[in-house]
Amino acid sequence: MEGAAREPAGAFVFHSSPRSSLTRTQARLAFWTLAGVSFGVAIAFAALGFWPILPFAGLEIGILAWAFDTLREREQDYETLTIDGDAVVLEWRHARQCGRREMNRQWMRVEFDCAAPGRSCRLHVRSHGRDTEVGQFLSDDARQQLAVTLRSKLQV
Repeated sequence: MEGAAREPAGAFVFHSSPRSSLTRTQARLAFWTLAGVSFGVAIAFAALGFWPILPFAGLEIGILAWAFDTLREREQDYETLTIDGDAVVLEWRHARQCGRREMNRQWMRVEFDCAAPGRSCRLHVRSHGRDTEVGQFLSDDARQQLAVTLRSKLQV
């Protein structure tokens, strides 16, 4: 998980996005290595007369391709929260769903709650009865730190 806070020209900007552990080249190499091993084993068994294994190997590789594709799509997800004067702008992209929400700083509340002490914590910003979760790409400790930072930035 990646998060960064910076303050250009008087504004507070917090941007976070998921961290990908594989580059595109590494992901392709991993996929083709797994596909090669799976088809290699399937072909070896098919040569021994166990030919029904081939469709299952194809299904396995198809599911693996779908999983790698889903991971690639999630790389473009992000959250950006900007506080500039009395305007608070929250923009996000999660799994092909994009959104933007503008709020007034003076009406905004920050809510941080945990299911257990320090575990499964959620950070919400609320304004005019609408609730939006923030910090989904962060650890619980980083969410707590962001909540403290946001509360200090929102004080008038």
